[in-house]
Amino acid sequence: MHQETIENYLKTIYHLSDGNAFVVTNKELAERLGVIPATVTEAVKKLHVLKLVEYEKSYGTRLTSAGIKQALNIVRRHRIWETYLAQELGFGWDEVHELAEELEHIKSDKLVQKLAQKIGNPSYDPHGDPIPDEKGRFQKAEFKKLAEARAGKTYTLSGVADHSPAFLKFLDRYNLKIGTTIKVLEIENFDGSMLTLCNSKEIRLSLQVVSNLLVR
Repeated sequence: MHQETIENYLKTIYHLSDGNAFVVTNKELAERLGVIPATVTEAVKKLHVLKLVEYEKSYGTRLTSAGIKQALNIVRRHRIWETYLAQELGFGWDEVHELAEELEHIKSDKLVQKLAQKIGNPSYDPHGDPIPDEKGRFQKAEFKKLAEARAGKTYTLSGVADHSPAFLKFLDRYNLKIGTTIKVLEIENFDGSMLTLCNSKEIRLSLQVVSNLLVR
């Protein structure tokens, strides 16, 4: 099994399991990775032999402690590359994910450490996701979806649940960045959309949008 394939599976299982809080099914893995279930079954069986996952046909897949350690290392490399690309090379937050998907497989702890030092050892990437340290520890902030906010309250945009380029470009059009202050003026009972005040401008955001904005 190619190392890059192993890393993609471990990272995907980690994300789908919400940090190993839930068991991941073959169907979920197949849909996220864009492969057929039979391919997933073969892969997780091999990962089970490598002691990186615990797999039972009728139960699903969960990372072992060794699997979690590798997954967090991959997540760290990915998010450091995203931050470096945005901060040092000027790439937009809608561009860095795809580039980091390729760069994350460069296995050089020394390179990653130097990149981290260059960008000031940040705790969060450009999308507001926490960056694990060398030991896999990270600051997990208590965010909530803007969709759960109350009218009249003011919040700070701290992350996004949807990392797709289309969604991030939409946010760019309204200058909605990490750290932007959002005041909820009105909530429409009919469809859950919100009238907000952002950057001194009133903006109406749909339920789909506010469900993918993480605030505190």
